[in-house]
Amino acid sequence: MKVLKLALLCAIFSSLVSVASAQESKKENSATKPAPRDKGWEKRHETFVGIAKRGNIDLLFLGDSITDAWGGEGHGTNGGHKIFTSKFVPMKAANFGIGGDRTQHVIWRLQNGELDGIKPKVVQLMIGTNNSNGTDNTAEEIADGVKGIIDEIKKKSPSTKVLLLAVFPRNTGKDDAAKKIQKDKIDKVNSIISKLDDGGKSVKFLDIGSKFKDASGALPKEIMPDQLHLSEKGYEIWANAVEGVITSMLKGDSAKAPEPTKTVKKVEPTTPAKPATPTPEPTKTVKKVEPAPAPKTPEPVKEMKKVEPAPAVKAPANSSTTVADEEVVDVKKSPIRDFFKKLRNR
Repeated sequence: MKVLKLALLCAIFSSLVSVASAQESKKENSATKPAPRDKGWEKRHETFVGIAKRGNIDLLFLGDSITDAWGGEGHGTNGGHKIFTSKFVPMKAANFGIGGDRTQHVIWRLQNGELDGIKPKVVQLMIGTNNSNGTDNTAEEIADGVKGIIDEIKKKSPSTKVLLLAVFPRNTGKDDAAKKIQKDKIDKVNSIISKLDDGGKSVKFLDIGSKFKDASGALPKEIMPDQLHLSEKGYEIWANAVEGVITSMLKGDSAKAPEPTKTVKKVEPTTPAKPATPTPEPTKTVKKVEPAPAPKTPEPVKEMKKVEPAPAVKAPANSSTTVADEEVVDVKKSPIRDFFKKLRNR
């Protein structure tokens, strides 16, 4: 009986230990644990620290080999070099991408000098594809690693805005099953990190992956020769997709936009020009201009019609006889009449 109890206690103890160790391993996410790499990598990192110390960087490209191939100071003349020089260098851009990097390596670099001396207005970040290989990290772990990088940027330079790009599509698995597993993982990472977008206040998420695919959803070799890295044409597509967004973020247009609306509201108090309401009073004075009935003066014209010259005709008449009667009387008395009378009597 004692042996049975002892065995039972041992089983309980071992299960507790295994649960604790499982929880411990769950807590430790390699994608969020800052880590350096080899000596050659550290040398490149030191180059970037030196560039940062010189300052004058408004736009920073941050990521792995896909970002590394943009070129610029500290890089070779790879696929994106010409485009980076012509389009982004005039924007005061620097490229701190290193081939093979995972999220934990970028976190380490930021903690060790790559943001010292600079406060870029915009960081373009594309990272996580190397964490997606095999069983290295889960989608959730990779997303946590991406968030860890953004948190580090905010600590070092709170005013910096992050243009967070979705992890680009790839097709490098050893077989169809492996390709599908990796694609599903990347899709899930992008779904999670898209929620880090806060409306562009500090993070703007942008998924341009579909621009690298053809109508069938495949990745043409003229754009992704090895189904992972971009050709010059691929970098041209990338540049065209982000140039306008970056320009807008550098200007800070979205942040300044609401301010004018506030000033417009403050202009409203000028409406107390309500005292101007006495303006209706002039209409009253217009009513008083009603002495314009002066056109009634034509009434004296009626009196003119009574230019009673007619009574002048009546003036010679003393009798009650009409004017016609008076004329007849005059004719009767006239000497001509008498003359004709005399002729008749002869």
